[in-house]
Amino acid sequence: MNVREAARRAVRGEGSGAEAVLTELSAVIDHDHASLSRWDPLRHRHVTLAASYPAGTTRYIERHLHDDPAFALIRHAPSAASWWHDVPAPVRGASTGFQDVLEPLGVKDGVAQCLFSADGRYVGILNLSTTRARCDEPAVRAVMTLLAECLAAVADPLTGNHSTGPAGDAGHACVVLLPAADDEGDGAAAVTVSGVPLPGLTEPGSPLAALLRRTAARRTLPATVLVPYRQRMLELHLTRRGEGTLVVCRAVARPAALSLRELEVLAELTQGRTNREIADRLYVSPRTVATHIEHILAKLGVPNRVAAAGRAVAWGLEPAP
Repeated sequence: MNVREAARRAVRGEGSGAEAVLTELSAVIDHDHASLSRWDPLRHRHVTLAASYPAGTTRYIERHLHDDPAFALIRHAPSAASWWHDVPAPVRGASTGFQDVLEPLGVKDGVAQCLFSADGRYVGILNLSTTRARCDEPAVRAVMTLLAECLAAVADPLTGNHSTGPAGDAGHACVVLLPAADDEGDGAAAVTVSGVPLPGLTEPGSPLAALLRRTAARRTLPATVLVPYRQRMLELHLTRRGEGTLVVCRAVARPAALSLRELEVLAELTQGRTNREIADRLYVSPRTVATHIEHILAKLGVPNRVAAAGRAVAWGLEPAP
């Protein structure tokens, strides 16, 4: 099938990528508008790979679709493909996507195909719209089922060759696979999946690798943590991959305008440590720690260190290795 071949070429970074996939798809399923988007778990939004919708509709899919009540229904439907006319009327009425985005285009029906990787990650969505009623013929349902795997491969950032946006948009980004720990608690070096890993990320026994293993062992995955590390703020998204852990790492802006030192102190507060203990760990004086805590409370607008620690825990902030 031409759609499958276009998808294979897109994954290899050949041809016109996702645009070619949608072109071939138009010969199989009749539609007026289409988009193929991948899910970016770090930015918590969809990113368009190819689309024929108007710009406003594309912006809605990227920035707001994941918060739409209709998407919540579609995302957790027993079947990966959902036809719009099957969405209950109350949900359609509460959906900004239906009321303010699709209906003004004259859309009468369509299908949303949620895409999942082989290891169960949600990686993106295919949206098709038609101005004609009832497009869910049995043949279309069968085609959507057959194409789900190859479309997911195109959307999956770990298999496709997709940009994360303009230079500097996502900061330093890389993906590594961290093998399971051995009997001594260590493990083999992490394997680079994409990007250039930060120093210490792929070195066996390094403090950063040890932190990731501890985090993977005590948290329910998938999970996202923030770690101040070597003058950077790292966002690390961890998911299971067999017996190992897949780590998506990128540098991000510091939350709440806190300095790196303040974030280091705040991370130590999540462990219930005293000013003296924090001072010993960070090689500063207890008085300096107290000053940092005063600044932290002011910037976060919280009354005490317990409340500040609670905010940090909600962020997933971990002490620097």
